Amino acid sequence: MSKRSKLIASLVLPLLISVGCRGPMTAASSTGPGLGSVTPQSPVNRVIVLVLQNHSFDSLFATYAGLQDPLTPSSPGYTQPNAAGTGTVTPYLLTDPFPADMPHGYPTYLNSIDGGLMDAFAKTEATDVAMGHYDNTIPGVDTFWKYAGQFSLADNFFMPTFTTEPNLALYMVSAADTGTPYGIQPIYGPCNKTDPAAIPLTNKNVGDEMNTAGVTWGWFHEEYGVCGDYVATENPFQYFTSTQNTSNLQDITSFYAWLDNGTLPSVSFVNPGGAHNCHPGNDAITACAGYFDTLMQRIQASPVWPNVAVVVYWDEGGGFYDHVPPPTVGGVQDGIRIPVIVLSPYAKTGYISHVQMDNVSTLRFIQWNWGLPSLNARNAAPGPTIEMRDLFTF
Repeated sequence: MSKRSKLIASLVLPLLISVGCRGPMTAASSTGPGLGSVTPQSPVNRVIVLVLQNHSFDSLFATYAGLQDPLTPSSPGYTQPNAAGTGTVTPYLLTDPFPADMPHGYPTYLNSIDGGLMDAFAKTEATDVAMGHYDNTIPGVDTFWKYAGQFSLADNFFMPTFTTEPNLALYMVSAADTGTPYGIQPIYGPCNKTDPAAIPLTNKNVGDEMNTAGVTWGWFHEEYGVCGDYVATENPFQYFTSTQNTSNLQDITSFYAWLDNGTLPSVSFVNPGGAHNCHPGNDAITACAGYFDTLMQRIQASPVWPNVAVVVYWDEGGGFYDHVPPPTVGGVQDGIRIPVIVLSPYAKTGYISHVQMDNVSTLRFIQWNWGLPSLNARNAAPGPTIEMRDLFTF
């Protein structure tokens, strides 16, 4: 898609969303499941997890005021070999809203992190763009900064491992992965590709827990089942024997309809498509920010807003530099630091949480709020007991 076409999409798509435009799937059911039978432990009776794509924390918030560990010339990897191998490169302001996609996955993250030195991003990615970062002078990024300033931002939140999808999303719903550091396809459809490494996952996930407890939930995926557009590796529930192809997996049009009439389930995972999900190489940061802003206005105008928590996270670093070395949790090394914003009437205003977290923290918050048990040792690994609750007023 040309830059001109992408710019048009960035202006038009949010408007289509705001009036409830339906995609190529069948029309959404007008009424959703609503709240389940379990009373939550906090005033939040609905959680919406919005999954955006491929930006490290530094790539969007490197110069945001009030960070616990701000980017400075003394930060790890601040000066590192440039991509050409002819000198060095340091972090710089990225003004191009259409950055190209960079390699991301187990080998590239492993090499970029360089044992915690954080000094091989440009060399590994073969582009100095890996060292670029935005700030609030860039249209679109100012939108994310605005919401972070109005609600709560986490500046110590990491990928749960230094691999790629589906493992990152799998940690968020099951505190476990596929057993391989490489991205593999689900064995189940729809739209799965032939992959000899594909295996059925039979361990429990949080969807199973919620089904047992009577907590309603859904994974809402743009273009769900529209092969060629639907990205199966981004849907963790498709990997499990127990949750693949169930009524809990819906096209995103159902989410919009149920949001508007106040019948969303207790927990909603929302995965927008490539035209506006922040994925480099797919859309401009302006298109993603426009989608996000329109969606947030729609949520705030909906019946669910008084008691909702929206957790917005970028699923992986995508090759962009971050200067904070990943910690180890439960014997597993976390991956690159990623941005997370929590928006809610109960979010602390203009707050930055420095509490260490990763994707499993989102799982733990859902489990805590609805009284669900831990799934495994990684789920129960020692860590700050407050975790995501630090972002809220309760």
